[in-house]
Amino acid sequence: MRESFSVMDRDNDGHVNSADVADMLSQLGLSATPSMLASYFNGAQSINLATFLNTLSDLLSNLSRSSELSAAFEAFDDGDDGQIDLAELKDALLHTAPEPGEHKLTEREIDMVVEGFSGRRAFGKGGKGLGRGEVFRYHEFMASLTGGGGNGEVAEGAAAQA
Repeated sequence: MRESFSVMDRDNDGHVNSADVADMLSQLGLSATPSMLASYFNGAQSINLATFLNTLSDLLSNLSRSSELSAAFEAFDDGDDGQIDLAELKDALLHTAPEPGEHKLTEREIDMVVEGFSGRRAFGKGGKGLGRGEVFRYHEFMASLTGGGGNGEVAEGAAAQA
C-alpha cells in the first residue's frame, strides 16, 4: 500500500492531491471527473500516507474471504477466462512463505486440492489459444467451496457474483 501511495505521489512531497489521482486514473484508462476525484478526498485538498492507509484498510476490511480468494486467483488469470496456468499456480504456492503459524504447502497437498478442477486449457477468446497446457479452473473450485458443486452452471453463477 505504501508503494502504491509513493507511485501516486509524483512530486514526493508526502501528499497525494487530485492532480496526482487524476493522472493515475487516466493512465489506467479510468474516468477522472471532478466528482470522481472528490470522492477520494472527502473535501480535503490532499491526503497523506496515514490517511491513505486508513481509507484503504476501511475499504479492504469489508472484503469477504471469498472476494479475497477470488481476487488472488484473478491475479493469475491472464486470459480472464476462469483458468490459471497450473504450473504457475503451483510454483507460486510452493515458493510463497506461509503466514505465521501456518505450514508450507507440499506439492502433494496442492495436487489434492486441485484434483477435479484441473485439465487441459480450452481455447481462448476468439479462438486464440493461450497455449493448451494444464490449467486450474478456479471458478469451479470457488463454487465448490460455497456449496455449489463443480458443474459449469454453478461455476458461471459464481463467476458472475465475483
